[in-house]
Amino acid sequence: MSRSRSNPWKLLSLIAISLSCLTMTVRAQEENLSAEVKQIFRTRCLECHGDTRREADINILDLSTFVGAAGSVVPGNVDESVLYDYIASDDEDFRMPEAPRPPLSAGEIEIVRKWIEAKAPAFPEDVAVPAQASQDPAFANTIGTEFVLKQILKFVEATPRADRPFLRFFSSNHLLTAGATAEELREQQFALTKALNHLSWQPDIVKPIAVDPDTNTIFAVDIRKLGWHESVVTPVSPHKLPGNANVDKFDMVLLEYPYGIAYENAETFEQLREVYLQPAGLIRPVPYVRIDWLISVATQSPLYEDLLELPHELSQLEQMIGVDSEANLQNFIASRAGMTLSGVSRNNRIVERHPSRDGAYWKSFDFETSKGLQNMFADPLDFHYAGGEMIWNLPNGLQAYLVTDNAGNRILEAPTTIVTDKFSEDRVVRNGLACMRCHDRGMKRFSDNIRPAFQALPNNTGLNTRDILRLYIPKQEMDQLLDKDEARFQSAMQAALGGNVKNEPLTATTRKFIDAPLTLTQAAGELGLKEPGQLNAVFKLPQFTQLGLAGLSTGGVIRRDTWEDYYDRVVRQLGIGTPIAAVDGLTRPDHLAEGLARNLKVSTNQKSNLFSPGDEMVITIKNETGVDLFIELVGTSARGRKVALTKQVLPLKNGSVYRFPETGSIKIQPQLGTEFITVFASPQQFSPGVLLRGKNVNDRFVHDFYRFDDDQHRLINNPSQLIKKTISIETR
Repeated sequence: MSRSRSNPWKLLSLIAISLSCLTMTVRAQEENLSAEVKQIFRTRCLECHGDTRREADINILDLSTFVGAAGSVVPGNVDESVLYDYIASDDEDFRMPEAPRPPLSAGEIEIVRKWIEAKAPAFPEDVAVPAQASQDPAFANTIGTEFVLKQILKFVEATPRADRPFLRFFSSNHLLTAGATAEELREQQFALTKALNHLSWQPDIVKPIAVDPDTNTIFAVDIRKLGWHESVVTPVSPHKLPGNANVDKFDMVLLEYPYGIAYENAETFEQLREVYLQPAGLIRPVPYVRIDWLISVATQSPLYEDLLELPHELSQLEQMIGVDSEANLQNFIASRAGMTLSGVSRNNRIVERHPSRDGAYWKSFDFETSKGLQNMFADPLDFHYAGGEMIWNLPNGLQAYLVTDNAGNRILEAPTTIVTDKFSEDRVVRNGLACMRCHDRGMKRFSDNIRPAFQALPNNTGLNTRDILRLYIPKQEMDQLLDKDEARFQSAMQAALGGNVKNEPLTATTRKFIDAPLTLTQAAGELGLKEPGQLNAVFKLPQFTQLGLAGLSTGGVIRRDTWEDYYDRVVRQLGIGTPIAAVDGLTRPDHLAEGLARNLKVSTNQKSNLFSPGDEMVITIKNETGVDLFIELVGTSARGRKVALTKQVLPLKNGSVYRFPETGSIKIQPQLGTEFITVFASPQQFSPGVLLRGKNVNDRFVHDFYRFDDDQHRLINNPSQLIKKTISIETR
């Protein structure tokens, strides 16, 4: 018998290919790490260590100024790198960034440590801002805005007229103003794709189309492919919204968007209005929304539940996805596992899998304690749980989520005493985004502790051991089901993102947007300003110092919710355009007009607004603003059902008080929960709001604001002086 001999040249070739692949992998990892560190330094250190201010002669984005054997960073040696000592220090007098700026998070510090250990590889270049041959005077103070609008206009005009009304646009171009790497832009693109497909009941994966393929910052989607073109709400009040007979799902998104700007004096915007905004019938004249905002807000309540039309009761959800969980348990079609430790639950957790129309449906049962009736080992067939998380496959293979209490009622947040979200700054598990970030590969892996325990017990336990062992299936069988479910999810992810992606794309982008504080440089970038220094003078004006924005001009930071509350005023002050504020948004309970809101008093006859069933409630609105007002009153139930308490807009003279009801009182009904009273008020007369209602969505109360006058080509019904105030009513 002859023995075959291997070809040494072939072997060497294979070794060379393997080494080449390894080198490429290491290089890609270093580039990703360097991009992350560059972003951390840009957002957290550039105010003091940049071009305009260069403390310690360090430009934090120029490695030659601080990396080297004698520099603040010694490549490969964390112990000798004084920069690491500064950022990791607990001493507020020593650490960087200096107080009152917040310190770097533990995760950010760890990324910097890994970068130093990797010998501080060079930062990737920023993506250049696209050049513009000429600029409309309307965009004289901004960078990028005109480019985005022109690219959208070009794309729309190249689209057949019949398809134009269904186009919607998303942008990350604002990141280029402050600087962004290709890796950051790719991260935004992947996050957008994943988020959109998590919000769709359609069978096919939808991939946004790059409008600017050379830069990849603007994307278009035909909302018919997402099912977002459908109108899920209809007017239930006598008033109508002119030009918006069909309020689709994207319109519900637009009503929440706080960064909209109409550029009335710009030729490009006027052309867009004619060929796109009007034919599309958008509820607000906003050509595009920011990607980072969309993926952070639309994946959370109320948009997450509304876009997927999720019911309030678990029984209705199971009916919707074609699952009879009780029958499955009785017939042992369902499969269970119980664990004493999990990555989310603080106590025991039981999970239960059912086959569903589109793949699998998983129920988790979480416990407040692991004692007494909530000890899952006491009776694994009939246990007493506090609440749970429902996970099921969408038709496209990705997953959807619902969090419920122990009665099967939908809740928006799970108590941190039961479960926690490691990716959230406050650790709260919020339905939607928290689940997406955690279940990055589909279902999480686990080890069952119930079956091994009962297999080792004698038969006379007093429990139905036979049925327990039938329901809590062997590990090999459960692993096969998990393999199947993971493969389904990963196949959908690969179809969406074009291959395997190492890191879950939503996590980094949403954490930056939601949790990271904003610096002056970031604020300027989000406004698209050419010169960040313009904001220094603006934030020192009295109207902004009173809002708490003065800190930005002295090197401080602000939180995202503060910035969004006052974004429209900053835009107006700078003359960038006409801000389109989210005055009718469910996520914006208050809109406080300059100089008026403080002296409009909204109250009830209980100082704490805390009532018990049977109590009598009276609402009063006192006008101490110094001007006459017009007011409108709206009530919202704990389940999002709205009612117009005033059937029309009423005058309220300065110094006067409006009482609701005008006579008598409201008797509090025995329904626990938080309800809301919202007042709209303005010195200018405005049309009554329109109440929109649909099945499995929150009611909307929408006004005829920001409408264009076709003759004058100008915005009318601009609620720049509108006050919106909301108080909560607790019933216990």
